[in-house]
Amino acid sequence: MRNSLRKIAVATGAAAAAVALAAPAATAGVAAGQWTVGPASPETFSATAGTVTLTLNSIPMTCTSSAAGGTLTSAPGTTNVQVGTIAPLTWSGCTSPFGPVTPASTTSPAWKLIANTYSGGVTSGAITGVKASVTVLTCTFTVDGSVAATYTNSTGKLAVSNNSTYKLRVATASAGCAGIAAVGDNPTYTASYAAVTPSGGTTKPTITYTP
Repeated sequence: MRNSLRKIAVATGAAAAAVALAAPAATAGVAAGQWTVGPASPETFSATAGTVTLTLNSIPMTCTSSAAGGTLTSAPGTTNVQVGTIAPLTWSGCTSPFGPVTPASTTSPAWKLIANTYSGGVTSGAITGVKASVTVLTCTFTVDGSVAATYTNSTGKLAVSNNSTYKLRVATASAGCAGIAAVGDNPTYTASYAAVTPSGGTTKPTITYTP
């Protein structure tokens, strides 16, 4: 009897130890954190802005309006997580001290909406994969890179700017760009887009983060 009890105790202890060792391994592959977009995922969105400005070498190039569209999608992860795409993006009524400006975006592949931090209903991140061309006078230059972005759930506003991490860069410049743009210049872009979902709808989308 004693030997039987001893064998049962040893077997039970071994089984418990096996479970304890196996538990961390079972969860080791689960990603930490979850970014959730609402009210549905995936979902289309559209966004419009009033005055937007691209400033290069102290020259403001201002448009009276801008419009964008895309898709929002929930995703796991902590930082540098893609929660959406932007395509297309257009501008209207663009001028500069030199006269009319014609900007055009290249959104194939689509620009990426990246989430990095979340606090009090505000997501901070970036828009990456930015590519566009700008023509003013006899100058045509292209821009690529990324912009800093923050999205506020309560207002439905996507604010766009530049910082030391997320910057735009002049990639090419035509011969007529002397004094306006040169390769390697860093233009700044500022805008505030009001987003709704689905595209053309009336509901402000939300982006939240759960650790």
